[in-house]
Amino acid sequence: MTAVVTTTPFAAAGELTRVRRRSRAWNANLVGGGVLLVLVLLTTLAAPLFAWAGPNQTFPGLALLPPQGYFPFGTDSVGRDLFARVLYGGRLSLLIAVPSVGLATALGLLIGVPAGYWGGRVDQVLMRFLDVFFAFPAILLAILVVSILGPSVRNLILTIGLIYTPRMARIVRAPTLTVREREYVTAAQALGASQGRIVSRYLLPNIASPIIVEISLALGQVMLTESALSFLGFGPPPPDPSWGAMISQNRQFMEFAPWVVLAPCGALVLAIAAFLLVGQGLRYWLDPRQER
Repeated sequence: MTAVVTTTPFAAAGELTRVRRRSRAWNANLVGGGVLLVLVLLTTLAAPLFAWAGPNQTFPGLALLPPQGYFPFGTDSVGRDLFARVLYGGRLSLLIAVPSVGLATALGLLIGVPAGYWGGRVDQVLMRFLDVFFAFPAILLAILVVSILGPSVRNLILTIGLIYTPRMARIVRAPTLTVREREYVTAAQALGASQGRIVSRYLLPNIASPIIVEISLALGQVMLTESALSFLGFGPPPPDPSWGAMISQNRQFMEFAPWVVLAPCGALVLAIAAFLLVGQGLRYWLDPRQER
């Protein structure tokens, strides 16, 4: 006798409620994060249109001026417009974050796909190689590399890209291990398709979702890493404005002029929140198992 499985109205209603909750979650995250992200990109990339003064232009006698009139964020201890420096500092952070994540993604694919697709000894060798990098705290490893190469935008991109490569490689490897066992991959192998065709046509499109989510999350974390390095003095050399360097240079004045620290801190929080919200929204959207 065949068992008949019926769905009660209460179960159907509960499933519908979960679907609606999940839909609201990723919609709220994507919309909120998207609005913040557009705001950050618009104000930073078009900084010359919004800032009437240059980031390094000084105004003698107007040091530590509170927010007012022509200086909506006030001025710093040297008399420079904080609004202009925050906007141009965001451009520099994006200039470092985007290529760094792009480099980490490219290297992660070059390591993670062979490790997951071929498995066996190749997987063991590559993963043990990555474990060496995981043994060191990321910020300490970045400080070591930057100390050797020297602080510059190019060296920061290279350093941050390298320290995020092991994480990206593991993100790529995990779904590759699952997708390689799927029927369409086995069928393509049986039909004599080349490994390059299998990887490009059947493997990469089906592992793209977690990679896209990780890229959006990594962009915010890379901006935080760059700001931490700049705060410690390993960021872009002056006079280029950097949020981390602005916080470090002005922290001694925050007791009687808090705007000199609040301005770059607020910009950093908004930028990181934008990328994290977009990443969480993409995770809800691309992974239907996410219910909370």
